[in-house]
Amino acid sequence: MIKGLYIHIPFCDQICTYCDFCKMVTSDHTKKEYMKALVKELEYYSDLVSHIETIYIGGGTPSSLDDDLIEAFLDELETIVDMNSIKEFTIETNPNDITEKFLTMLKTHHITRVSMGVQSLNENLLNFLGRTHKPETVFHAIELLKKSKLNFNLDFLYAIPGQTKENLLKDLNFISEFKPHHISYYSLILEDKTVLNYLINKHKVEDFDDDKARDFGEIIDEKLISFGYEKYEISNYSLPEYKSKHNLLYWNLDEYLGIGLYASSQFNHIRMINPKKISKYLKEIEDKSLTMHQLEDFNPQLETLLVGLRKTEGIELDAYKEKFNQDVFTIYPELKKHLENKLLKIEEGRLKFTKEGMYLSNQVFVDII
Repeated sequence: MIKGLYIHIPFCDQICTYCDFCKMVTSDHTKKEYMKALVKELEYYSDLVSHIETIYIGGGTPSSLDDDLIEAFLDELETIVDMNSIKEFTIETNPNDITEKFLTMLKTHHITRVSMGVQSLNENLLNFLGRTHKPETVFHAIELLKKSKLNFNLDFLYAIPGQTKENLLKDLNFISEFKPHHISYYSLILEDKTVLNYLINKHKVEDFDDDKARDFGEIIDEKLISFGYEKYEISNYSLPEYKSKHNLLYWNLDEYLGIGLYASSQFNHIRMINPKKISKYLKEIEDKSLTMHQLEDFNPQLETLLVGLRKTEGIELDAYKEKFNQDVFTIYPELKKHLENKLLKIEEGRLKFTKEGMYLSNQVFVDII
């Protein structure tokens, strides 16, 4: 049963130096054509999404669209999805797109949660990352979000080249002061085909030291927990009752549908993905051939383990064995050595990372992929 709907908006006002998501800067005409195509794709799947529990509009930067274009799409969405069944409805935004009018429109259309990309409160680091907002823009956006009473998440990055411990502590003090409901705090990963990757490979920018990144990760954990947040996934923290319901669908390997450019879906024990090229996506929507998704490799035994271990609660060993008719250590004997080296532990019938294992998770993942 499909529980979640992901809607991809690939448009941005500017491309960040570190981003490898499916995104683009394009014309208003293309944006309008794309939003019409999204509605057509959504209509095709209307029988699958009529009673879903979560919706997530991501990107790209959905809030970079004109308010009228977003509102027109949300109007169509409400004719297809039973909003009474929705437990969480998230949209991603940039700080400089947050206005009182915008937030009022979101609430009118049943959106319950805003996820805002802050990344840092240091202006030099923001410029380095290619972000278009300034620290004071974030402060103003937070004031409007608090006034709106919407649930909100803030995205932050650490291990940014040039970032100091002082920069990090300033960001954490900001979190302590404003207490967002949810924090996603990611270590900056060097991705292929990004400006940042080029700069580091050409020795124009010095990569961030691994040991220092580990120290920053420990500081983040300690500080956020002391502020009252629960770490429930490798990079995600929430105040009580504010875990991301939509992201938990992914981490619990529940079924979901993705619409839009390069969006993936998972249901009926298969994973499918839409075209990555916008001209191909728009053409296939027009001639009604998009329904033949490209199939992706999907190994439920492996992915249940991978996403389950990302959660701090880990995976329930008996449930795993019942689902796949085999013990997880039989399928993946490599895991046993990580029990011995204390990266993994078994606690109350669950296999999970130790504190040390959380920081060195890639050592475990590499062994089982």
